[in-house]
Amino acid sequence: MSDPVPPRARFSLRTLFILIAVICVAIGTYVVSKNLSDARRELRKLRNETGVLTVDDPTKIHVIAVNTGEANTWRWRIFIPKGHKYSWNIAADGIPRNEPPQRAGMSGHSNEPYWERDNEVLVTAKLRQKEDGNWQLSVDPRIGDSQNQMAGATLQIPKEKIEWMTDGRASSTDGRNVGTNGVQTFDPKGPLILLQRRPTERRPDGSHQPSPNPMPGYMIWLNEE
Repeated sequence: MSDPVPPRARFSLRTLFILIAVICVAIGTYVVSKNLSDARRELRKLRNETGVLTVDDPTKIHVIAVNTGEANTWRWRIFIPKGHKYSWNIAADGIPRNEPPQRAGMSGHSNEPYWERDNEVLVTAKLRQKEDGNWQLSVDPRIGDSQNQMAGATLQIPKEKIEWMTDGRASSTDGRNVGTNGVQTFDPKGPLILLQRRPTERRPDGSHQPSPNPMPGYMIWLNEE
């Protein structure tokens, strides 16, 4: 006696329509999610290119550089979270490679309570040579139209301290300009070096490499108070 033939699986038309609907919803969800992800990446890229600050974690400092089109002029947009008070610091002698010097040549302090809220700060730094041949490095922070502002700082630099810029050593430099490749984030408690520039060190083989030792140069950084 032959084995019985198993019954064929039966699907109702309603079940088939439900299955098709589920597949269509899944495909649609995937396409929408992918398009949204692509759009977010493109938006972030455009914001970075135009110097617009994107804040992902409001507990951290966020920085992006803004193109000024001017020589020896730098600009940043900085998000500073609530509850953090800072001083601006400038140095132009004995600049270390990976940390601020022990003492600033000039510092700017403010007692206006800007730290009572989150702030987006537009910061402009300028290096200018004066008529007497000496130089001046300044940093000017602006918090929109707020009545409570951070204090800036200005440092006068004797021309002999910056001769490396004009004697050929500036053709190879070491340093940083934070946020030039998009938004960077930092711990609000640590010092934040925004701008650093030093000549590199000439090695016996003729190459130029960043020196591990303090060098001539200049630096602008934030310290939490």
